[in-house]
Amino acid sequence: MVESFQVSEGSVNTVAQGAPLVKVRDEFMPVVELQSLFEVPRSTSKARHADIMVVVEVEDSRVALRVDELLGQHQVVVKNLESNYRKIPNVSGATIMGDGSVALILDATAIVRRARSARSPARDLGELV
Repeated sequence: MVESFQVSEGSVNTVAQGAPLVKVRDEFMPVVELQSLFEVPRSTSKARHADIMVVVEVEDSRVALRVDELLGQHQVVVKNLESNYRKIPNVSGATIMGDGSVALILDATAIVRRARSARSPARDLGELV
């Protein structure tokens, strides 16, 4: 993670092909909507006007991931799921939190690649993501 920030809905613009972009420090970045990518409905209690974006750098490009909330920063031991369970797309591992709950660790590279392939008809956007 490079940085996180709160963004208003008006700060996200859509290009002709329908891909959302957000301007961060004079740089336009593609927005990856995790709720759409994972097909998980967003909680109705989350206000759209107070979205949080997390900037990640993958393969020499920056992408803004729209998330519902940030829970904090933790040092964790990541366990490989593939050796203990099976390969799960877009998940690089899991960890056991202090309260005993299990948290999945998302694979940012796989997520960006998946977002790119979803936008593949728009050739010029492939360079943005």
